[in-house]
Order: sequence, then structure tokens, then C-alpha cells
Amino acid sequence: MDKQQMQEIIAEMLRDADLRSQDIPAIDLYLDQILSLVADNRATASAYHQDKPLTKTMVNNYSKDGLIKPVKGKKYAKEHIVQMLLVNALKSSMPIGEIKRMLTGVDVLEGFEDRDLIACYDRYLDTKEDARALSCDVVERLLTEQALSVEDDRDFLVFLLSLVAVSSYTNGIARALIAARYPDPELLEKERRERADEEKAREKEERKREKTKEKEKEQEKEPAAAETAQAIEDDVGTAKEG
Repeated sequence: MDKQQMQEIIAEMLRDADLRSQDIPAIDLYLDQILSLVADNRATASAYHQDKPLTKTMVNNYSKDGLIKPVKGKKYAKEHIVQMLLVNALKSSMPIGEIKRMLTGVDVLEGFEDRDLIACYDRYLDTKEDARALSCDVVERLLTEQALSVEDDRDFLVFLLSLVAVSSYTNGIARALIAARYPDPELLEKERRERADEEKAREKEERKREKTKEKEKEQEKEPAAAETAQAIEDDVGTAKEG
């Protein structure tokens, strides 16, 4: 593989197809209509992106998992379709649970409405344009700054490993930020129980130490009390002798 071939592969990989909100009808749609709309749009993408269609099973699972708001009847509004598209785009990069926490985290914000989600979706698609350009820059920097040649198998291996490292770091950053901003309720509950158990253990240990101290004080008093009793007995004996 030479550099020209690699660039052609990268270009194909970056040629996906996003369905913008203005391309989604304002009227509510049946699921079959949505799947057809998404499929028609995806047909304009490269072959790399055509083997991941949105399906009925996926949408049903999204609904069951609470990733899509409940619908009235059998039709979906534009905001439902945007939720489907976001989940479908993100699920290859992070677990469903993290996606749910992120989307529901903003949805419960005061004043956050359906139109806000749609606006955020459009802004996200705008940033993807920059992300594509940035991806090309990363590839070029890895090759030039490390003096790697894609025609050399050893260099190419180092290059691939470096790309994976960049992907791992950026994905890890995103997931760490989600965990910090929208923490897992189950994890919070687990941490709460662990703190409660630790507090109980400390209190138990403190009571144990207090009992030990009291016992030691009692043991210290016993010889002194015995000496006092003996002294009194000796005084009484001396008085009788007198």
C-alpha cells in the first residue's frame, strides 16, 4: 500500500451520510417511513457505512431501554427520529447505558425542550465536518512527526497502533466526562452503601475501643481498691491491738 491508496481509503471511510433535521418531515412518521428515509440517505454514503442500517429491532430496543421517549400511537415525531439517529451513531463507540445517561441528563434540564435537542443535533453534525478534517490532520501528523512510511510494514504497524491509541484516548475522555457529568445512579447507590458500611464499621470499631478503655480503667481501679481495703483492715487491726 502506498500513501495515495491509503488516502483513498481514508476518504471513503470519512464519506458518511448524515440526515439533517431539515431533511426530516415536520409531520409524524410511521416506523417504516423512517427506516426508508434513513436508508435512502445512507445510500449516498460510502460502502463502509452501508452495512449498518437502522432496523425495526434496533428502534424497538431503543424504546425498551428508554433511549427514545414514549410515542403516542404508532407514529414518531421529529425529536424521536433525532434520538434514534443519535443512539445509532453513538452505540458503536460507547455502551448503551452511557448514551442513555448523557441524553436523559440533558433532557431533564429545566427549560430543555425537544427543539433544543434538535438544535444540538444539527450543531453536532456541523462539528463532524471539523472532526473529519481533524482526522486527516492526525493521520498526517503521525506519519510526518514520527517519520513513518506506509510502504514499510514495520512503520505501518506503528502507525496503526498510534491511530488506535488516539481513538482510545479520545473515546476514554468522552466516557470519563460522561461519568463525571452524568454519573451512573446504580454506581452512586453502590458508593453510598459502601460509605454507609464503612461508617458503621468505624462506629463499631470506636465502640470496641471505648469498651476496651473502660475495661482497662476498671482493671486499674481493682488493685487500688484492694490496697485501700487492705489499708483499712490494717488500721482496724491496729486500733484493736491498741
